[in-house]
Amino acid sequence: MSEGSAGGAAVGELPPLAHLDTSGSAPQHTEARLAPVYRSPSELTPNIGEWLSWLTRVRFLLITLLLAVVVVLEQFTELVVPVRYFVPLIVLWYTLAIFYLILLRWVPLARWHAPLEIVCDLLLVTGLVYVTGGHESYFISLYLLAIIVASILFSRRDTFLVAGLSFVLLGGLLELVYYGVLPRTALVMPHAKTLQIWILSNLLAFVAVAYLSSLLTQSLRRQTAELEMKQGQLQDLQAFNEDIIHSMRGGLITTDLDGRVMLLNRTAQEITGLRFDQVRGRPLSDLMPTIWQSTREGEEYPMAQRREVEFCRADGQRHFLGYSISQLRTGEGLSTGYVLNFQDLTELKRLEQEVATKERMAALGRLSAAIAHEIRQPLTAMAGAVRELGRMVPLEEDEKHLVGIVSRESERLNRIITDFLNYSRESSYEFSERDVCELLDETLTLLESHPQLKGKYRIERDLAARPVRARVDGNRIKQVFWNLSDNAFRAMPEGGTLTVRLEMAPFWVRIRFRDTGVGIDPAQRAKLFEPLQSGFAGGTGLGLAIVYQIVQAHSGRISVTSAKDRGAEFTVELPRVA
Repeated sequence: MSEGSAGGAAVGELPPLAHLDTSGSAPQHTEARLAPVYRSPSELTPNIGEWLSWLTRVRFLLITLLLAVVVVLEQFTELVVPVRYFVPLIVLWYTLAIFYLILLRWVPLARWHAPLEIVCDLLLVTGLVYVTGGHESYFISLYLLAIIVASILFSRRDTFLVAGLSFVLLGGLLELVYYGVLPRTALVMPHAKTLQIWILSNLLAFVAVAYLSSLLTQSLRRQTAELEMKQGQLQDLQAFNEDIIHSMRGGLITTDLDGRVMLLNRTAQEITGLRFDQVRGRPLSDLMPTIWQSTREGEEYPMAQRREVEFCRADGQRHFLGYSISQLRTGEGLSTGYVLNFQDLTELKRLEQEVATKERMAALGRLSAAIAHEIRQPLTAMAGAVRELGRMVPLEEDEKHLVGIVSRESERLNRIITDFLNYSRESSYEFSERDVCELLDETLTLLESHPQLKGKYRIERDLAARPVRARVDGNRIKQVFWNLSDNAFRAMPEGGTLTVRLEMAPFWVRIRFRDTGVGIDPAQRAKLFEPLQSGFAGGTGLGLAIVYQIVQAHSGRISVTSAKDRGAEFTVELPRVA
């Protein structure tokens, strides 16, 4: 027991009952958390130390109160107190109280603290009874107080021993006074028979108090032990429930009937980007107004019905949430609030969109291959016939110009059909471990040396200082980098800056292409990687479709974030090689 624990209990503030069992009569609890506070007749524990510390402070108050009572009794009763005995007795009692306090601080776990204090208190009470009139004393009841304190500190057997010692001291004192060994302090000495009856009645009182106080104390100990056991079980259950709640893969929010947030589990914090200490007690209508509105519609729709909503996180990112709301009820069936269960469906929505895109692209690929095959031969024949007609028949300048237009457009259509055939045909890839940073640097260097780009566009690089290896087809990945960069330049017709950044994630290498162009509107972004979806004049709409096809073949991912007139950022993610 430390010094702080010895002095922690203030006067009038009772520490918890000690768990004592020195005779084996008190019930034993086998729960690991209910370690007995007083394990043997001679072992003092911190809980007993708290009681002794409290008793030491109460002793100061009691001695002062006794001194005041004696002074008052002398004024209003016939009590005569010999000053030469009473004053040293009070001084000794004060001195011992200070000694007990110092002893508890110096030797906090000494096993003889409690027996020493009880024995000394009984002796001092006996002295006080003697100097205040013996059997006529007003302070004989202090023996009962000492017995009650003993029932708290000791077992039932030791409590009866304290009661017996009290009787021996009181009876011995009266016998010594009766036979003249000690001077008489009482006004009148009773007859022997009366004295015997008086002593016997006090013996019965001491035994009764010892029995009742020990019985009550043991009952309180059992209840305290059971309470501690229940408290431990409740804490275990609370920890168990918290572990379950915080280990859930879905988000969980509980509110009261007014919608104030009471609980936010760990997954909910990750999904919403909010910390529990930020939102505790705040209305859910401020955080998720659309979801909170669902609780107001309980009469029209089932409250536990599954719904989906678009949610804006604290950092501005938009996520799709699937959620359901249920009522939180007590054991009596009374509603005390609401439970909101939700999952982040953003990744699922992205995967669904990718699957739909793949299905559309596969269908378009098959259709384009069939159409291209059927159109290519007649188109070639028509272009050849037009050229031959222009060579054989004399033509005016306007007619020659029209023939030239037909020839050029036929060649352009032939290139488009060739691209379609290349896109729809099964591609073969040659994978090997390559430095992605090196491949990206080579592509950007070729772009910077392109004559059409000089002076109009600026390329900023933020690449890794060390090699970043991935298993890729080098030529195909270069084509991805080229197409994305060319798409960025097309989005900046008046010129601008292309920022290329390479980042490393635990399992991915992430390449970002950020332009300062016209941006992409949401309707166009939804079909961006589909064929024939070009947003630029003269484009075939196959560049990004081919990029998507190549990235998918590398088990990678591609995404785009953009806003109208605020530029766009394409992000390519490829699996890293450890």
